Amino acid sequence: MERPLDWPTWIGVVAEDLEGQRRFWGAVLGVPEAAAGSDFVQWELGGGRTFELIRRSDQPEYDRPRFQVGFAVDDIERARDELLSRGVQPITDVVDGDISKWAYFRDPEGNVFEITERNE
Repeated sequence: MERPLDWPTWIGVVAEDLEGQRRFWGAVLGVPEAAAGSDFVQWELGGGRTFELIRRSDQPEYDRPRFQVGFAVDDIERARDELLSRGVQPITDVVDGDISKWAYFRDPEGNVFEITERNE
């Protein structure tokens, strides 16, 4: 059976106080912000690794403060199908954004994780 996930390439922090977390993590990481919007801030840490802050919202993948991990995949549809066949609980369908596609899942204890495929 194929292994659908490799080492995480993304870590996200769902935050109540996005600006406070932005100041803290910006100082800790010591690299310029790569992207930001009203509800997120990202830092690229090299080697395809991203650290992101996300403002807490009512969406199930961002509904409470927590750390989350994201795994890069080559084929998001195939990886999602494989995870579903293994009984993993989906939170979202595949979302197609400008830079990447992503989908969220829960583990048995309710922790959230993401798979993502970069758009070419």
